[in-house]
Amino acid sequence: MGVFRMPSLGSDMEAGKLVEWLVAPGDQVRRGDVIAVVETQKGAIEVEIFETGEVSRLLLGVGATVPVGTAMAEIGVVAATAPEPTPATPILAAPAPAPKPAPAAAPHGQPPSSPAARMLARDRAMALDGIDGSGPDGAVLLRDVAAAKPASFGPRDMRSAIAAAMSRSKREIPYFYLSHEIDLHPATDWLAARNAGRPPEARLVMGLLLIRAAALAARKHPALNGTYQHGAFRPAARVHPGVAVSLRAAG
Repeated sequence: MGVFRMPSLGSDMEAGKLVEWLVAPGDQVRRGDVIAVVETQKGAIEVEIFETGEVSRLLLGVGATVPVGTAMAEIGVVAATAPEPTPATPILAAPAPAPKPAPAAAPHGQPPSSPAARMLARDRAMALDGIDGSGPDGAVLLRDVAAAKPASFGPRDMRSAIAAAMSRSKREIPYFYLSHEIDLHPATDWLAARNAGRPPEARLVMGLLLIRAAALAARKHPALNGTYQHGAFRPAARVHPGVAVSLRAAG
């Protein structure tokens, strides 16, 4: 008997929220099959199983938030060959597999859809009734929303689209970096004058000036200093560059 556990989907992930089961007890699964959708700080992510067998029991209900490594389901591993039962061994009838739960109907008269599909559609500001569903009775699943092309965005949907793109960025969007050369001679001259006569432990470094510049820029442009939570942009109460600024030495 194998156990499927809450996977670690990032170096900083400590816990995950079960958004949707894509299997039910009695289902046959193979290594690499997507069996659940888990929500992390980066968004809803489909998770795969690493064993081949039959789903014996689901140990968590939808909506549960548990630490990484918590048992989520029991998987009966399929052996290569099954030995024939001896006469002394009673043969017990296997329980009938439970039917897969059909996705619940979405609110406001929208078509049936899974919770993960509704979440992703909301993040992308997309209407479910414009997406062809591949689930039971035409229900819209997560993969259907992921494959659909979003319509043009209006002003009220722009921040929602940006937040959704940022959530997907680290897991499915390639990264590239830009650089810009800045003349730091005035700053270097100012530091030299400022540090003259100071002991080493009291001297200022160039990184401090860069952090102050980032803080002043965030104060001047508050639209860049905040978070996207619960469907809306929330400006930060104060400038905290230590959270948002990452300084790297030039090569």
